[in-house]
Amino acid sequence: MPGRPPWSKFSLPVEERRFCRGFSTEFRETCREVFGPLVEPVREWPRGRWAWLLAEVPKRGWLLGFFQDLENRLTKAGSLWVVLPKKPYIKEFSFPYSWIEVQETGLTAGLVDNKIAAFSPRLTAIRFVIPVARRKSRT
Repeated sequence: MPGRPPWSKFSLPVEERRFCRGFSTEFRETCREVFGPLVEPVREWPRGRWAWLLAEVPKRGWLLGFFQDLENRLTKAGSLWVVLPKKPYIKEFSFPYSWIEVQETGLTAGLVDNKIAAFSPRLTAIRFVIPVARRKSRT
């Protein structure tokens, strides 16, 4: 939308720390361009639970474990944004999963997806949250 900052579609919490983690050059450069100092890039997730995380979906490893680990790092009402290549660029990025596989794995991990946003011309982002019914029982 004209006049809105590029990061506004990502619903950043106002008074919470926000972190991003990814390894591709495009992900890191886009984080810097879109968020500037509003989001802290990290090599490893800091200890604790956080209200907002942005993570590049890894090309290797256990996708379900990726989501389970990140869910455990969220506050009850936290947002997890995951970034992956858009369909026309999956082969170029040598990315092993489809958008549907990433979404279904997030759902299998017990999260719900509730928003999609363009991250860059070649990357897309999906926001996952903990379902409201599960938030009440979460310590």
